Amino acid sequence: MSIINQADSEESEVSKARRGFLRFIKRHRTDCILMLTAITVTTLSCIQYLLTMLSIASPGLTLDDSWIHVQFARTIYEGTPWEYSPGYPSTGSTSPLWSVILSTIFWITTEPSGIIWGVYMISTIFYIGSTYLAGRIVANYLESVQWGIVASLAFVLVPRNTWLMLSGMETPVFVFILLLSITILDKEEMKYDLVLGVLAGLAFLARPEGIIIMFCIFIRLVILSLKHKVTLRRFGVFLLSAALALVVALPWILHCFNVTGYPLPDTFYAKVHTPTALEIEAWDIFWTYFVRELPFLPVAAFLGIILIVKGRPFAWLIPTSLTVLYRLSTPYAALINNNRYLLPVFDLFIIVAIVSFAIMFRIVFLGILAMPDTVSVKSLSLLVIAVLIIVPMIPSYSYQATFYGKAAGNINDMQVEIGMWLNANTPPDAVFATHDAGALRYFSNRTMIDLAGLVSPDIIHGNMTDYEKLQYLHDHGCDYIIFFPELFVYYYRFFPVNSIEIEHTVVLEENVICGRDSMSVYHIFWEYTVFD
Repeated sequence: MSIINQADSEESEVSKARRGFLRFIKRHRTDCILMLTAITVTTLSCIQYLLTMLSIASPGLTLDDSWIHVQFARTIYEGTPWEYSPGYPSTGSTSPLWSVILSTIFWITTEPSGIIWGVYMISTIFYIGSTYLAGRIVANYLESVQWGIVASLAFVLVPRNTWLMLSGMETPVFVFILLLSITILDKEEMKYDLVLGVLAGLAFLARPEGIIIMFCIFIRLVILSLKHKVTLRRFGVFLLSAALALVVALPWILHCFNVTGYPLPDTFYAKVHTPTALEIEAWDIFWTYFVRELPFLPVAAFLGIILIVKGRPFAWLIPTSLTVLYRLSTPYAALINNNRYLLPVFDLFIIVAIVSFAIMFRIVFLGILAMPDTVSVKSLSLLVIAVLIIVPMIPSYSYQATFYGKAAGNINDMQVEIGMWLNANTPPDAVFATHDAGALRYFSNRTMIDLAGLVSPDIIHGNMTDYEKLQYLHDHGCDYIIFFPELFVYYYRFFPVNSIEIEHTVVLEENVICGRDSMSVYHIFWEYTVFD
C-alpha cells in the first residue's frame, strides 16, 4: 500500500511540475517564442558557417587579432593577467571583458582545437542572446510577436553578422550588452537605474566606445525629467548608477594608468587620431557600397527619427552616435577586418529599419488610406519588409559563409603555421618582433615585441623613429622579425646584406584576409649591423 501511495505521490509531483511549466510557458509565451526562434535561426546559421569552414579548412579563427584575446585569456588563467609576454604588462586588450570570459575555456582544456571550439560555443551563446534581444525589442515596439520573429531572422541574415560573431573577436559580447542596454533604457521604473550603471561599466570593458551607454543614461534622465518622474531620491540613484559604472570599469582603468600612465588601452591610442584625407575617402567609398548592399541603412538613418517622437530614441541614437564617432576618430580602422567595428551599427540599424518601416506602413495604410487592420494587411506589411529588407541581404550573407571558411584557412596557414614553426625552431628564450601580434605569440610561446605597439607600451608611447625602433629590438635581444616581404623591404636600408637571413616563408595561394600574400621569418645577425 505504501508503494502505491509513493507512486501516486511521485505522479502528483510530476503532474504539478508539468502544470507549473505550462503556466510559465503561457505567462511568457512571447519570450518563449522569441527565444525558440533565436535558438533555431542562430544555431542554423552558425552550423552553416562552421560546416562551410570545415569544407575549406581546419577549425580556426578568422582574424589574427582574435588570438590576441585568446592570449590575454591564457595569461589570466596562468595567473599573470595582461602580461602579453612574460614580464611585460600590456594594456593592449580592446576588450578585457571578452578575455576574462574566454579564460574560462582554459579550465576545461588547453588544447588549441578545444580552445577554438570553446570560443565558438561561447560566441554562439552570446549570439543567440543578441538575436533574442533584437526580436524582443521589435516585439515590444510594435506589440507583435510576428514582427519580433521577422526581426530575429533579419538580424541573423545581416551580412558579416555570423562571420564576426564566430570570429573570436569581442563582437558577440559587445552587441549583446548594447541590445540589453537598449531594452533596459526603454524601461522607466527606478529599479532599472542601477542595472544600467553596471551595464555601462561592462560596455566600456567590452569596447572603449561602450562608454556611450553613459551618455544614453543621461538622455534617459532628461526624458524622465520631462515626464516629471525624477525626484530628488531618484536623482541620487542616478548618481549612484554613475558611480557603479566607474566601479566596474575602475580596475581596468587603474591597470592602464599603472602600466602606461594613460586611462585607456593602447589600442585606443594606436587607432584614434585626426583622420587623413585618404581615410575619409576610403570611408566615403565604403559607405556608398554599404548603402547598396544594405538598403535598410538609409531607411533606419532617416525614418528612425520616428523612434525619438515615440519616446524610444536609444535604438536609433546608439548606432547613429557610433557612426559619427567612428567617422571622426577611426574611419579607416572601422573598415578593416571585415568592417568589424561597424557591425554593431548594422545590427542596431536593422532593428530601427524594421520598426520605423512598420510604423510608417501603419500610418500610410491604416491612417491615411483608412484600410482596416486585418490579417491580410499585416501579412502584406511583413511581405514588403521581407522583399525590401531581408531578400537583398541574402547574396552577401551567402558569400560571407565562404569568406568565413577561407579567412579561417588563411590565418591557420600563415600566422598559426609560423607561430608553430617558431615554437619548434627557435630557442625558448628567443624574442621576435612583428605587426601580427596574435597567433604568432600564442603558438610560439616566445617573447614578442609588437612593432605596431598595440601590446607593447614602449613602442606605442615611445615616439620612436624607425632607427630607434630597431635599436630597441637590438637592446631587448630580438633576433627575429616576422614581416610581409613587400613591407620589410623598407627596412633593408638599415641592414647590410650579410646581416639578414630568411629562415622560413609562407605563401598563401588565395588570400582573403591577411595583410599580404606572403610572410617571412627574418633572422637578424646584429653583429653585422650598426646597432650592435
